[in-house]
Amino acid sequence: MADMRFQFNDEDFERIGRTLGAKPIRNDGSVLYEIVNPEVQLSVKLEISIDVEFPGHLNHEIPGHIITAETISGQLHLVGCTGLVAEEDFREVIFYAKGHNVVNALIVQSNAWCQVFSNYDRRLLDMDYTKMPKQISNSVIAFLMAEGILEGFHFDEDA
Repeated sequence: MADMRFQFNDEDFERIGRTLGAKPIRNDGSVLYEIVNPEVQLSVKLEISIDVEFPGHLNHEIPGHIITAETISGQLHLVGCTGLVAEEDFREVIFYAKGHNVVNALIVQSNAWCQVFSNYDRRLLDMDYTKMPKQISNSVIAFLMAEGILEGFHFDEDA
């Protein structure tokens, strides 16, 4: 099987910055953004760590991109990022990690709000969201609104 790993590029970093209203700050091996919402005194420090090396055989099994969103109340991490959707109209970036028939996402918005959706079975994305439990219907709608996620979005086949 060919290694078709997602790689961030300069255009991605610029698009993320435009979407979130923050300039990318490039460091060795990472790109940082600070999103500030002075109206409600919130901020998010977003760090995209690129090509992180995991120990042993995991280095070939887990994509080496880690997304960290640090807020006043904690840190959110998405390990093994496999793609992103920057929705400039909605002013949000959806970073996602998919594999083994599940998808996880970290959503960062320009108003300094973050959300994490974890362990969503791929079948949930194919269901009628109006028939879903209310606890998850809004998050599935968020996935579906980011049409780019589903365009060309394929899960690994079951082994």
